[in-house]
Amino acid sequence: MTRLGWVLAGWMFVSAAAQADDAYQWLQRMSHASKSQSFTGVFVYQSQGRTESSRIVRLVDGAGEHERLETLDGPPREVIRFNESVQCFLPDDKLLVLDRAILARQPGRLISKPAALAEFYDAHLIGAGRVAGRDAQVVKLSPRDGMRYGYQLWIDSATGILLKARLLAQDSAAVEQFAFTEINPGSEIDAERLRPRTVRTAGWRIVNAAGDDVRPEDIAWAFRRLPAGFKQVSLVRRTLHHDNVAAVHAAFSDGFANVSVFIEPLAARSVQNPSDIVSPVGMYRRVKGDSLITVMGEVPAAALRRFAESVERRK
Repeated sequence: MTRLGWVLAGWMFVSAAAQADDAYQWLQRMSHASKSQSFTGVFVYQSQGRTESSRIVRLVDGAGEHERLETLDGPPREVIRFNESVQCFLPDDKLLVLDRAILARQPGRLISKPAALAEFYDAHLIGAGRVAGRDAQVVKLSPRDGMRYGYQLWIDSATGILLKARLLAQDSAAVEQFAFTEINPGSEIDAERLRPRTVRTAGWRIVNAAGDDVRPEDIAWAFRRLPAGFKQVSLVRRTLHHDNVAAVHAAFSDGFANVSVFIEPLAARSVQNPSDIVSPVGMYRRVKGDSLITVMGEVPAAALRRFAESVERRK
């Protein structure tokens, strides 16, 4: 290689490293904003040909995080969140579900330092964009293995709020996407806007699905040979409201992607075909002994299978 070639190669290496550093800095801003920024807005979620619009009101104060989310099309649904406590109102079913939020699942929130993602993703700052009338920096995360999808993220240049996110398959096709169509960061938010609008009349049912925290040694199952990089972030025993049966729910994250594993008695479900079932919306089921294992997450089918196969009964 000529001297000029060495100089150009060195410049390209330094430029790529600087670009990655910039990308991780934007990821850091995004994660901080997900925990600290108040805003109101409307966003659209798209997946598998389905589109859903929602309005969100979010306030962060000395007590923590408050959110009110309501769907604007399709069956009415209203979700009220205060930190980890969640109320989900389903008016058509006259049902109020009490649950807990896994904060690692909040859009834009990372559970590890951005630099820790480098073991499993390549991060690149790919330029400027514009979402909901606001300037954004676009970051692309490319997976280093087949156990996770890629991401394209539009991060608000002024506030660090995640304005748009696209989940990318290995062929770069969009698996799902959410994007704000309207957002007002830092706006004054009256507490009244965070209260539920749903009016509960006679006949409503209340289901407590929050469950109880358990220790790994308190359950009959262990999770072995998980996909590299995924760590357990939550373990609860909860009652599934469709059949009133207790199930184990374990949540895992690699810092960005999230996966849930449910283990329930097989007798509680009517499973006509006990063979493995893969859903196009990120769900995988398999029967193991007298239990049904359901894995859900925004990861490729190979990763869903690996999680299901990792579940082993303790000896």
